[in-house]
Amino acid sequence: MSDTQSFLQKAKTYDLLSSYYQYSNPQLHEYYSHKHLKTLQKAAQRIKYEQMKVILPAQVRILQAASAAPSVDVHVNGAPLIKNLSFKENSGYLSLPSGTSQLDIYRSEENRLPLLRQKMELEGGTSYTLAAAFANESLTISPFKDLPYVPQHEAKFRFIHLSAAIPPVDIAVKDGDVVFEAVAFQQASDYLTIHPMIVDLEIREKGGKQIVSSLLNTEFKENTASTLFITGVDRETDWLETLTLSP
Repeated sequence: MSDTQSFLQKAKTYDLLSSYYQYSNPQLHEYYSHKHLKTLQKAAQRIKYEQMKVILPAQVRILQAASAAPSVDVHVNGAPLIKNLSFKENSGYLSLPSGTSQLDIYRSEENRLPLLRQKMELEGGTSYTLAAAFANESLTISPFKDLPYVPQHEAKFRFIHLSAAIPPVDIAVKDGDVVFEAVAFQQASDYLTIHPMIVDLEIREKGGKQIVSSLLNTEFKENTASTLFITGVDRETDWLETLTLSP
């Protein structure tokens, strides 16, 4: 049951109760009449919000986070939209219609056989990062909702794991406490609101002290939401790639 349906069902129940107590208990009659009107108002607000979601476009950025993949072109609903997107590059936010969109990813300058074809459900008025990564030697794309709102004078950040070669990890303050626990491949942590600061972080093996990678001098700016990514491993040097994006 949707939120709108839930509100309408509650409003109907309050209306029945109000009618039931109309003559036997004036106080309860007034109480349920008030609840009926309030719930109808909430239903109307929800209907208006859902209508706006249909009208408003979604804001979408594509992140090429597959270290072994070539530069790519991205087509949306059959139309070329992004060209020559290389590893660790992103498209910036683009407006796309709400509803179902067909996403096709090709090698740059080749548009015959896509590396990936995938349908995406996009909500109007919502921001997304669509992150391309390798899983089981195949290119995949994972959608993550971006929440750019930050309380005034604060900062916030989250962590997204996009390296299939790395098991689940903890994110911790250097020599300190764990901030995010057991973030697995193609998963995102919740956002954490903090005071603006520069801090040294560590990516650790899940539940242990072994450091997978260090994120030194990581800056979280005032009124900014940041996302930290593991984006891949160079197998020759065993160097873990990381990336930070802010809306």
